[in-house]
Amino acid sequence: MKKFTRKYPLYYIAFTVLTFTLAVTLSACDGTDTGNGDVEIDEGAIVVPDDYSTIEEAIEASEDGDEIVVQPGTYNENINYQGKNITIRSVDPENPEIVADTVIDGGGTDSVVSFKNEEGEDAVLSGFTITGGSGNRENLEFEIEGEMREEPANYGGGIIILRDCSPTIINNVITNNVSSRAGGIMVYHASPFIRDNKIIDNVADGGGGGLFIVDSSATVRANEIADNTAGRSGGAVAVSGEAEAMSVFEANTIHNNRADNGGAFSFFQTNPSVLNNSIFDNNAENNGGGFFIAESSPEIVDNDISDNYAGSLGGGMAIFIGSSPTLENNIIIGNEADAGGGVAVNIDSSPTIKINTISDNRATNGGGLALSNQANAEVTDNDITDNYAERNGAGIFIQASDPIIDGNLMRSNESRRDGGGLFITAESNITAANNSFEGNRARSGGAIYKAEGAILELNDPDDNVYEENAPDDIYEE
Repeated sequence: MKKFTRKYPLYYIAFTVLTFTLAVTLSACDGTDTGNGDVEIDEGAIVVPDDYSTIEEAIEASEDGDEIVVQPGTYNENINYQGKNITIRSVDPENPEIVADTVIDGGGTDSVVSFKNEEGEDAVLSGFTITGGSGNRENLEFEIEGEMREEPANYGGGIIILRDCSPTIINNVITNNVSSRAGGIMVYHASPFIRDNKIIDNVADGGGGGLFIVDSSATVRANEIADNTAGRSGGAVAVSGEAEAMSVFEANTIHNNRADNGGAFSFFQTNPSVLNNSIFDNNAENNGGGFFIAESSPEIVDNDISDNYAGSLGGGMAIFIGSSPTLENNIIIGNEADAGGGVAVNIDSSPTIKINTISDNRATNGGGLALSNQANAEVTDNDITDNYAERNGAGIFIQASDPIIDGNLMRSNESRRDGGGLFITAESNITAANNSFEGNRARSGGAIYKAEGAILELNDPDDNVYEENAPDDIYEE
């Protein structure tokens, strides 16, 4: 726009007055003057509370394609999109102060926001603080031990998204909601797009403190999911069941969540993609500080999985019961558990673990990895360094399993007892080739400790590299 410069004072004053008068007139017509700065509201938008005193009244008066713009304030209500593909937004969804000041408070009853009537991607919720929800009472079916069962409970404290809905949830703060399942958001047989939200301080008695996703194709991208609690599994996110297209979790920051199993993620009979997330400081009372994976084969690639804790197995990740996930190019650093500080694999599971950095993790057994009970993993081309075991297997602890250990760098791992690099118990049969064992330390078996009854298969000639392991390279009972 050109900048007008005039040398005639009267002309300048007249022009200024005219411009101001036009601005006021246009503002009155199109709702631009919100009282919250220069935020534009499109002509024809429904404005709350100017046009309707509540958001739900505005929804009832709306039609597909309408936009409802909500002024700052606290709205004590529960809203239902009623099958309408409408946008409901605050005056400025990208302004954190406006989002904090535009509150929908469920008052401790039901879900704060409901999508239950096949709303599509043009049903948009943007720029609100969603709080005070306790979940809708629903009878939802789940597959349990091969049978479909109805599970009546309160679902989705903050938001509930049911069958065949695919709304867009963007730039909201979803906080201080409580429910039986899914403290923050419940997704059931649905395909929502959930982006750039803060999902924090929600509580679920069962699964999914932040989100609970069942038989769905959710896209969950660039959210902060923090300080949520689940009584059972999935402090941040619980996922179960399959869909035509599996869910995707990408570029989220997930931290300080808590659960019995799966401080951050819990996966059961599902195969989502988990890509480029930052997952740190999560806590599991039992298994899987970062991830608890059962009967599932997710793709877990390019994530930072750091400083998570589990009381039993898998500080960074616990892989159980016939699971075959792919772990590729992740950073797994500074995690802690009783067994498998970085990763624990257990009970007939066969993951592919390749090109990861597994470093500075701690455990009683298996500082970096613990492979037990037919954990027939392929562990290839990883950097397994600077891990610590209070007892055995600082790099990898192997018990009753037949893994392939190929092409890894195993450096500066330390066990207070045996097996600085590898500790192999009886009833295990491992193949170790093309690995580099450098500067690992233990009481016996600086690089490798092989217990009586274990089978260690090396190429002939042995193509592993051994340098400065203490007190020895290979110890055999």
